[in-house]
Order: sequence, then structure tokens, then C-alpha cells
Amino acid sequence: MAARKTAVKKTATPKPEIKKSDAIRDWFKANPNGTAVQCQKALAEQDITIGSGHAQQILNKIKGGGKIDVSKIKLASEFVSEYGDIDSALEAIEGVGGFIQACGNPAKAKAALEAYQSVAAALK
Repeated sequence: MAARKTAVKKTATPKPEIKKSDAIRDWFKANPNGTAVQCQKALAEQDITIGSGHAQQILNKIKGGGKIDVSKIKLASEFVSEYGDIDSALEAIEGVGGFIQACGNPAKAKAALEAYQSVAAALK
């Protein structure tokens, strides 16, 4: 019987593979004004094959999903109509925004105004 040769298995160290999603995110971080098609072409040059739809999906998540909060838009519309026009509404926000911020939050600002009202009434 002949001696059997046993081959020594060589384990190749695998090249760390970058996930496609991570590559897309990295590309958009480096190119914040880039489009999905530009990302697709740039990654193709790096031998990373993706679809522009995949890139667009990740771009949408990066930019907040592109969701529109209709209830907040309606609330803003009511606020603007209360003040007449957008410029007056913005001035009103800027006018009270500093006071509310100084108090900490709207509830504390309201409490401060109520305290002022009671002190002013006592001084009359």
C-alpha cells in the first residue's frame, strides 16, 4: 500500500469586505450633494455593483426619509393666518422665542408671566 499524501490546507486570509450599504453611506458622507446615479457610477469604479434605487433608498434615510408631517404644516398654516402673513408670524416667533428659551420651556414661561401678573395686580 502506498503512502497517502495529505495536502496542507492553506487558509487564505479573506479581504475585509465592505458592505454595500456602508460604501454608499461613506460615499454620500464625502459627497453630500451627490445623486444616487453619481453614487452608483462612483462605486462601480471601485468594483462595487449597486443599483441606483439602493443608493436612493439610503440617501432618503440619510436625509430624513423625505416624510412630510402634514399636521405640523396645518398648524403652521393656522399660525400664519392668525398673524396675517409669514413675516409677521416669524417676527412673533423670534419675539417670544428668546423669552421662552430664557425661562427654560413654555410651561415655565407661562408660570413666570402669571407670577408677574399677580405681582403687577398687587402693586396697583
